[in-house]
Amino acid sequence: MTTAGHARQLLDHGFVRVTSAIDPSFCEAVVQDGFARMGLDEERPASWPAGAVHLPVVRNWAFEEVAPRAAEVLHALVGGPDAISFAGVQDNLIVNLPDRDARPFSPAEWAVGGGWHKDGDWFRHYLDSPEQGLLVIVFWRDVVDAQGPTHVAVDSIPGVADLLARHPEGFVPEELRPHIAEVVAGCSDFRAVTGRRGDVLFAHPFLCHRASVNTIEAPRVISNTSVMLREPMRFDRPDGGPSAVERSILDALGVERLPFEPVGERARVTSERQRRWDATER
Repeated sequence: MTTAGHARQLLDHGFVRVTSAIDPSFCEAVVQDGFARMGLDEERPASWPAGAVHLPVVRNWAFEEVAPRAAEVLHALVGGPDAISFAGVQDNLIVNLPDRDARPFSPAEWAVGGGWHKDGDWFRHYLDSPEQGLLVIVFWRDVVDAQGPTHVAVDSIPGVADLLARHPEGFVPEELRPHIAEVVAGCSDFRAVTGRRGDVLFAHPFLCHRASVNTIEAPRVISNTSVMLREPMRFDRPDGGPSAVERSILDALGVERLPFEPVGERARVTSERQRRWDATER
């Protein structure tokens, strides 16, 4: 697929999917290790806690090692392996367990419900932020619609791009949240991200999404992480065309080129999630 084709897929669907990218036996070994870390007995559903459990990272595998077809797609999206400072398949499982008192979201609740966000709780957000060139979602087991799949607002990408383009001073995560709520309130293309064991999704960094509730007796097991770039994205490259991700942002803004310079320093933020993990390790 061409750069333009990948850019169009990111905008039309919010992500590029690589089906059956990871071997099923490898997937199940990672799941069983995660369940052991949680102390979860899959044969005793009555003993499970309700809701989502987020496991910290223990292992990180190179895409080239465990998902070579996904590695090829990743390189095509960001402009080659040299553009990447960090990427990998991680065992930071997000296990969404059944909530017997919950009910699925109705269509009317998708736009107005809470929890919508743009990922990235560890850095100041700019239009060109290298900390999050793509989002990665790994399906360690099959995920169906009622099983607590991630909800996405596909048409949020242009709104987030416009917001960040108009604010070169950027936003820390807390400042960004009310703006994301406004973007999502204007969206109409909401989807549940389901998939099969071994699928890998490379999602747009500006894709707004939220968790949903699991209402069936089967744990939903995914993981997500970010692809980090060596350099900030460029929207006016003098030495060649933009990458597919950069092209998708230009297309979302409706321009061919855009000189962009952030105002102020890029900054790392210590997230509440990191503080919780640090506290448990003391």
